[in-house]
Amino acid sequence: MAEGTTRATLAWKWQPAAGFGLLLLLVAGWLFALVPGRLDARDAWEAAPACPAGEPAADCRAPVPATVVRTEDEARGKGVRYWLVVTEGGADTERSVRMQGREPVYDAVRPGDEVTLTYWRGEIREVGFTTGTQSAYASPLRGWQLPLGFGLMALCFGLSVLWMAWWVRYRYPRTTHAVPWQATVVVGAALLGTVGVVASMASAGVPQALLVTAAAIPPVAGLTALLGWWWLRRARRAERVAHIVAVLPGERAIVRATVQGDVSYSKSGFDFLLLGDGRPAATPDPDGRVALRALPESLTVVGVRPFRPGDHDAWPNAYGWDGVVIECRDGAEPVLIATRRRDAPQILGALATAPVAGSHAPTH
Repeated sequence: MAEGTTRATLAWKWQPAAGFGLLLLLVAGWLFALVPGRLDARDAWEAAPACPAGEPAADCRAPVPATVVRTEDEARGKGVRYWLVVTEGGADTERSVRMQGREPVYDAVRPGDEVTLTYWRGEIREVGFTTGTQSAYASPLRGWQLPLGFGLMALCFGLSVLWMAWWVRYRYPRTTHAVPWQATVVVGAALLGTVGVVASMASAGVPQALLVTAAAIPPVAGLTALLGWWWLRRARRAERVAHIVAVLPGERAIVRATVQGDVSYSKSGFDFLLLGDGRPAATPDPDGRVALRALPESLTVVGVRPFRPGDHDAWPNAYGWDGVVIECRDGAEPVLIATRRRDAPQILGALATAPVAGSHAPTH
């Protein structure tokens, strides 16, 4: 494929990635914008005094006695929500309070136990019992953690996706590997973002969470570099095709292969080649018995190469590092055959009605 054609084919690929990266950065900005308000609410809660007896107000803590009716574990996907069902002040009306975790109150209380609900700004923020005090889900103490953690995740991932979009736009058409090592940068960003989420959820404050995330940059960069080195090593190994030479097929065999080109025997879903029974034939049947499309004698081999930018997007996924492309021509029409490295010699041999020039002459 010519350079200009490759560029034209790949030029659009960076646009969805760039849009997704910008969207992630906008999400990160929105999440970070929530953090100061959540911190203000936490500070206001911690500084709130107890309400004077009989004079509850929005900005003071109002303790209300309640009686436990039951506890309910609500399964939600892979998680569980913990609900403490109570009645207040001897009333019959039940109220469900979602708790943060199970300890120290949720697991300890039994139906009929007396607890103390603490109201602040119209919501129950914590529940007290003889075993201690436990935060309700509406507690503002840790309300900043989720927006900070997922904001860091969105920031890291968004920046890496934007970088990959730039790289695909300006560098990918000239790379020699269909799946370049530069893709490992996104993996590293995902790792760092995960550290940011965990650090935010486990830290007592924003500075500590940011410090832990920053401290993770060197080891994550090292792991990413190691992954990139391994990736590049495998890619360079996949580049080696000089040892692939034609071997005349023996008995009848079906091999995994896909023919691509503007020819009658290139059909979607025809992902197998029948060898050793006359001319090679493309077929969708893994047994090679129906819907056979013979490859004509006019199809000549040009060479063998690894996958390149511009090849069919599904080939790297279908064949992995083991895949190669047999470049052919049918008259003036270019034809590509994607297959596994170990099957390429038999395909070359089956295509050779006469010795093929160069290194692809059949061997016995």
